[in-house]
Amino acid sequence: MDDISLMQSQYLLQCWARQEGYAPLAVERAEGCWIYTQDGRKIFDLRSAHECINLGFRHPKVLAAMKAQMEKVVYVTDDFATEPTARLARKLAEITPGNHHKKVWFSQSGANAVEAAIKAARFYKYHQLLEKGTTAFEAPGQYPYPYKIISRYRSWHGATALASSASGDPRRWFQEPFNVPGFVFGPDAYCYRCPFGLHYPECQLACANYLEQMIEMEGGSGKVAAVLIEPVVGSNGIIPPPPEYLPRLREICDRWDILLIADETMTGMGRTGKMFAIDHYGVEPDMLIMGKALGMYSPLGATIFSEKVARVFDSHIFGMGQSFSAHALSCAAGLASIQVLEEEKLVEHSRLMGNYLGEKLRTLKERHASVGDVRGLGLFYTLELVEDRNTKKPLRKVTEKYKPTVVSKIAHFLLEEKNIYVPSDKFGLWIVPPLIVSQEEIDFIVAAIDEALVLAD
Repeated sequence: MDDISLMQSQYLLQCWARQEGYAPLAVERAEGCWIYTQDGRKIFDLRSAHECINLGFRHPKVLAAMKAQMEKVVYVTDDFATEPTARLARKLAEITPGNHHKKVWFSQSGANAVEAAIKAARFYKYHQLLEKGTTAFEAPGQYPYPYKIISRYRSWHGATALASSASGDPRRWFQEPFNVPGFVFGPDAYCYRCPFGLHYPECQLACANYLEQMIEMEGGSGKVAAVLIEPVVGSNGIIPPPPEYLPRLREICDRWDILLIADETMTGMGRTGKMFAIDHYGVEPDMLIMGKALGMYSPLGATIFSEKVARVFDSHIFGMGQSFSAHALSCAAGLASIQVLEEEKLVEHSRLMGNYLGEKLRTLKERHASVGDVRGLGLFYTLELVEDRNTKKPLRKVTEKYKPTVVSKIAHFLLEEKNIYVPSDKFGLWIVPPLIVSQEEIDFIVAAIDEALVLAD
């Protein structure tokens, strides 16, 4: 038998990593929450395969839908209609916040879905300018149209040029100084490390108020097209905002007549205990972005446009396209995945197991001085690790994302000693199991983390 680990290390470039020392584990099969290696190990995937496998590996209903679709049509261009593509587009229009008169564009990744949203936001404002004229905007019209996107420092929207430029994540630095212009970063709704040194709720949402000031200072509706947010920050710390934050942001965007874009690439498909994280806050975005777990076992992203944004393209060209867009096989997988979430009540299961997980993790904070904060919603949790609880000095700083730290040592310990896989490059411990996780499996995970935290203490 070929040594596939050696073969892959010789010929494949690993994402976001130094290639020296790359030694992937050879996998025999995967099922449920577990990965089975060729050398006989059984490893729990505590990051759900890059947050893509919400239903666990090899869910029979999704595989059956994919197999059935492969017998009909795998892909045709969108000059033709296929049943799974049409049905999934309608389903997403129905289950996302707002009325059902939306339109959907399908891509192969969340990053491309982000690019579509940014392009659409800019064209929406350009069309508004054509209709109303430059005198409708307060700021002088030196630039052809409102183009700026306000994002936040603790954000990651994808690795393509436009999506990376819209991200505050350190991975943006790899693209500098050639980032796409037009992106401005604002403060985060990060109560544990408030950028203003304040405390919630006495702060009166200074983070949101500052974003409004940014909109004005960047030219208001005459220069700013949209605010782009992850409703719950993902890669940069799993940070749920205060309850009033997103409603306030919606009010601000409405007041300035700019669009609100919600990137649910990580948090969609039931991850936080509701179908979408923004559902926790009762807010309707103008565009919603999906990816990762949408296609489950097949690459699929989606940009869902509200009625007011979608109708701009009735008589104007939608300037975005991609080979394999509206891929029938991927859409069949996506449609089946949503059906499984609904039929097996996995969104509710995510909420219930998330409550149990949160309680167990908070007991670890009581036991370990290195745990500064426990945060999450549903089955989307992190432990933020600190050297000192009083000073909140982190055990991994933003500039140390790719440096060996205690966080990476804990990840190595969990994999080698406890057969639990977590990413080693996060700013805390990443606890993001498949939504099918059982209470017994959560107990197993928490007990292992309890041992691992001795390294941090």
